[in-house]
Amino acid sequence: MHPFKLNTVPGNEDDPSDQLQTINNASGPSTSSASFISPSQFVTSKQCSEPPSKRPRQLKLFGSTKNELTETEIKEIDKCVVKMIVSDYQPLSIVENVGFLEYTKKLQPLYSVPSRKLLTTKFLPQEYNVISSKLKLILENVNDLSITTDMWTSDCNKSYLTVMCHFIHNNRLHSPVLATREVKDSHTGLNIATALTHIFNEWSIANKIVTIVSDNGSNIKNAINEHLLKYHHPCVAHTLNLSVNEAINGNFNVHQILKKCRAIVGHYKHSSLATGKLRDLQSQMNLPLLKVKQDVSTRWNSSLTMIERLLTTKIPLTASMSSLPRAPDCLNASEWEVISDCVKILKPFENITSELSGENYPTISLVIPLIQVGRRLGNLEKDKIVVKSTLLDPRLKKTVFGLQENADNAHKWICEELTNMIRAKNDNTEITESDTTQSTSSANICSVWKHFDDKVAQVKIT
Repeated sequence: MHPFKLNTVPGNEDDPSDQLQTINNASGPSTSSASFISPSQFVTSKQCSEPPSKRPRQLKLFGSTKNELTETEIKEIDKCVVKMIVSDYQPLSIVENVGFLEYTKKLQPLYSVPSRKLLTTKFLPQEYNVISSKLKLILENVNDLSITTDMWTSDCNKSYLTVMCHFIHNNRLHSPVLATREVKDSHTGLNIATALTHIFNEWSIANKIVTIVSDNGSNIKNAINEHLLKYHHPCVAHTLNLSVNEAINGNFNVHQILKKCRAIVGHYKHSSLATGKLRDLQSQMNLPLLKVKQDVSTRWNSSLTMIERLLTTKIPLTASMSSLPRAPDCLNASEWEVISDCVKILKPFENITSELSGENYPTISLVIPLIQVGRRLGNLEKDKIVVKSTLLDPRLKKTVFGLQENADNAHKWICEELTNMIRAKNDNTEITESDTTQSTSSANICSVWKHFDDKVAQVKIT
């Protein structure tokens, strides 16, 4: 889970679906057909808070006879400024920066850059209203969707609740952020449920929610199960991280070695002499010039990154420490072996986390073939939503189930659901059970899939 904001990115005015896709991709360059300006049309800047119609005329340089921009041109450029800020996560204060103003002035002296106040009070709300209206229109035609939600705390110690929805429209997966709201009341189940209800009602989706995904906090689970009366599914990636953290912290020997590794990394991070010595030795040995990496206590995968880098730089690092004054104790041979074994054990968990954190494809069908951590995640093969998603994935079908009984149950539940759907629509079409024993092999993305690929190969042989 991670904090989000509502991405209000100008996009194709004619196709709300395309513009929604621009929302989903707002963290990178957009591919929508927003109005881009050619180099000859780029405009500059002079700080100004008046609306386009009241901005002063300016003479254009480079010998052009044109002495003002049209209303349409100004609006298009204003839209591009908003697009730049939103797509690239730029601060609103960029329009007040001297360098930005000088740069835009060289491009086009006729354009006055809108002030930060004008962006806040007019342009951003306008674009938000356009995007939200188009998203609401799309959601009217969506029958089923899922929700992911998380509570987080900002640097200024304010608590926020973020809500995303996930649905398929025009054969494409969409995951827009619906809201990020400050939660000022105590974080009880009732207060969280009330905040979520307001958001759901605002977008008219309360009766379309199939499941809500969140962390395992008792308050959020209470809000979803007891107050909203919705199906709650724990965030598997979050639960997996808890399991790995518990395993690392529960092993005293590993915990002490990691503490020693942090002392080594910290010394090189704070000593220019040590860093220079390591770099010189790497250069003499014709090795890549790599720095050590510090881990973060709240992220176990950063500890993996730290020990991987220590192993990569082991030879020059050990040599440099032997000649440094006041250097921390270096790892002994057995400790180097321990962190090498830790990398082999933890690397698959990192790959699994990456697989389950995908944003452009459904991930719930991957849970059963990738995860079998019993104490925290329980028996996933008996979770109706998980098993039905797995069986419907054409790459997986029945092959990944540990017990044939669980696969058969998933097949039965899907048939029952299809029957109910057909009856609800008064359709007399006869249901024909399809053979789900055949399976297509999924791409061998990483080593965590090797066991599954071997299992599929055995099915094909038999």
